[in-house]
Amino acid sequence: MSDEKSASLGKRLLPFLASGFFRPLARLSAQLYVDCADRLERASDEGGELSHADAVALIRDALLAHPSVRLAEDDGSQFADIRQRAGQIFNRLLEAQWLEERPASLDERWVVLSPRLSPLLALLRAFAEDDLVELKDFAGTVRSVCETLLIDGALDPTRRGPEELRQIIKELLDRVMRAGQQMRAVETVILRYAEEQRVSNTPNETLRRFLVEFHEGEHMVCYDTLERGGLLPKLKQARLVAQDALANPFVKQRLAEGIALQRGLDETTAYGQAEEILNRLERAIGGISIMQGIIDSRVADFSRLSAARYSYQTEMRGHRPEMVKRYLEAADQQHAGRSFATLANQSGMMLLSPAVEFYFGQDALSHPRRGRLPVDLGFAKPVAAGDAVDAFERIRRQNLYAVTLQRAGRFIEKFLKEKDAILSTADLHLSTEDDLLDFLAVLAYERASGKRAHKTIRWRIRTSRHEYGLEPERIPTDTLARRSVERLSIERTA
Repeated sequence: MSDEKSASLGKRLLPFLASGFFRPLARLSAQLYVDCADRLERASDEGGELSHADAVALIRDALLAHPSVRLAEDDGSQFADIRQRAGQIFNRLLEAQWLEERPASLDERWVVLSPRLSPLLALLRAFAEDDLVELKDFAGTVRSVCETLLIDGALDPTRRGPEELRQIIKELLDRVMRAGQQMRAVETVILRYAEEQRVSNTPNETLRRFLVEFHEGEHMVCYDTLERGGLLPKLKQARLVAQDALANPFVKQRLAEGIALQRGLDETTAYGQAEEILNRLERAIGGISIMQGIIDSRVADFSRLSAARYSYQTEMRGHRPEMVKRYLEAADQQHAGRSFATLANQSGMMLLSPAVEFYFGQDALSHPRRGRLPVDLGFAKPVAAGDAVDAFERIRRQNLYAVTLQRAGRFIEKFLKEKDAILSTADLHLSTEDDLLDFLAVLAYERASGKRAHKTIRWRIRTSRHEYGLEPERIPTDTLARRSVERLSIERTA
């Protein structure tokens, strides 16, 4: 028994590798096989069983859900009937030992899911999981590890029995490994943000991802916990406790006794495993601080990438087109009325324009005739005095009712006089139409100039629709100037 448990991971997996248990994951149609297994597991009963007909029907539904999947010949690509394809996929699942047949009677067949299939699907679901909410418990995990190890006599072999010490170290190792996985998830998220930042289209998108999405994301919980929560010194102390336990032969002997009782191993093998477990615990605790340094460098790289991307989008891409435009306008004014053919013959004119040759002469080109528009040579009627007055009145009214930046700035300075002030429509009372136009201007813009030209006013709009978007009947409304509007709040940010 001890030889089997001490064998390498590859030797223990050899029976599954030889039987082709992982072969469906290496096929071009791997996503189809994974979805089939997922559907079969969800549809099976408490014992992991379902009828043969139901299994084939679920595989047929999975095939319909993947119309563009590439099937190999042994997957049934040569069959046009989807039922035959489903039968081939079913046979491949049997060969890979993901499914096992259990004949119930001559006319009734049942299918049993392999006991090894559920752990494999759980691992695949963990790989596909993209939920950052689980990162929120990182602080509690690291803090609990530090508190457990920093208790006086936490790993003292004279105070702990063999089974109690084994349980404590096993729980500590599980929690530290979980924290390490969360740190690696943070690094993965940062790398994903960097990939998205490299292909940002506008400067606004670059700034929003860098200043808002990145620094307000859930992945920053792990980083802030270590950086600002003061857990780095505690982790160093906890690692010293683990190193002392690793160097203490009495701790290893007491842990080996618990492992031997729990697994039925001999004393030598149990002692070796105890030393290995303590070594893994010490390295895992130290790995959290190392991962924090790696994440520091990733955050710095993302900041530099964002700055370079924003500089390129605002300066390089913004100024060069204007320079080229001014150059072409100057050349057009200087060489007005000339063609590229005459300019190319002059000295010093190296025009980087494509050369065009007409093999059958210019007469072969089509010259569409363009009809000239008729010209009216009559005199226009003079504008009457009354028409001019009406025109001036229309212009005055249009300017009066225009939604402008000046209106927005006037509204903010009137109702939100200080930075970080917040105003809700529930507390806002507008009586005149002019005040309503100022309010609409605030909704139309995000910034304006104050009374002093160099002062810029900024604000942010938060609407109730973000919270009740899927339940519009619950969105509260307020009355402003005898008009009903959805409740929102205005926050002055600058």
